[in-house]
Amino acid sequence: MLVESPLKLNEDEIRAFSERYIMSLESEYMCWYNVLKNTPPEKRPKAGSNSPFKCPDLLSSYPNPEVLEVGCGLYPAGSLPPEEGHSISVTSCDALAVPYSVIHSLFGVKPYTKIEFSFVERLTERYGENSFDIVRMSNALDHSYDPFTGIFEMLKVTRVGGTLRLYHYENEAERDLEYGMHQWNITSDGPDSMVIWRRGFRAEIRDILGPAARLRTTRPQTFLRHKGGNVETIQTDILKLDDIETPAKKGMNILDESFLNFCLMKSSSRFASAFRKARGYDPFRKSMFKRMIAYAPMSLRKYVPSWLERLVRSTARKIGY
Repeated sequence: MLVESPLKLNEDEIRAFSERYIMSLESEYMCWYNVLKNTPPEKRPKAGSNSPFKCPDLLSSYPNPEVLEVGCGLYPAGSLPPEEGHSISVTSCDALAVPYSVIHSLFGVKPYTKIEFSFVERLTERYGENSFDIVRMSNALDHSYDPFTGIFEMLKVTRVGGTLRLYHYENEAERDLEYGMHQWNITSDGPDSMVIWRRGFRAEIRDILGPAARLRTTRPQTFLRHKGGNVETIQTDILKLDDIETPAKKGMNILDESFLNFCLMKSSSRFASAFRKARGYDPFRKSMFKRMIAYAPMSLRKYVPSWLERLVRSTARKIGY
């Protein structure tokens, strides 16, 4: 079945949106860096051993699942089953895999599994189609460049009969005024509904996927966040009933260009200005995000031609990385 993202953006809109998204990676990274930096060493989570599997209720349908956790963040999920008789294999990936590994080494955090680099919009290029029984994403779809293509990609790497589980805070972008990576709102109009929206735009996932999938949405919990106010969570299980096809990802080449430009500091006026003024002193020398730029070309190896990788590496050396 052919499915298509309802986002209809021209090239200028895609470029502006993708560069804003790329720049938001810094705020997400620095948020986690500052959290650990300001946490006393004895209270920092080490995450050095395996932990309980996050979706034990799905084991009745998939006793020995292969699981992909997308947008895993700083702490990948564990794979310990709640009881004997299950074997669980978990793969974790995140667009910030490389800088997170830097944070891990800086603060002595040892995750149970290594985080692999991947954009959600490009999962099939790394993992192939029909590769996992369960695909899970927790509070990260609103971070994506194109959440619809993200859902399509997660479904593609899910086997027919498998489950994609999406767990998110409701309407996070609206609450955070679309700051940083929070660019999309997620809500539900009923038990078989998942709605993604932002100002001037609204789309129902059930209608987009049609007969290729079946949705079941619940609201597992309500809690008080530190910024005040009650926040509900939205959990949507999407059961894959049939394979889907998608048209070419029109915006991804622009996203790649923006990311590479960012690595070369052409799209970041903040960094460029700092280097022009720094002369012999680099005020960002202690910035851990600078290390992300240094390591990013290695993560992008499979997406860029070798000549461009050499250019990025050469430029990184010239500017002191």
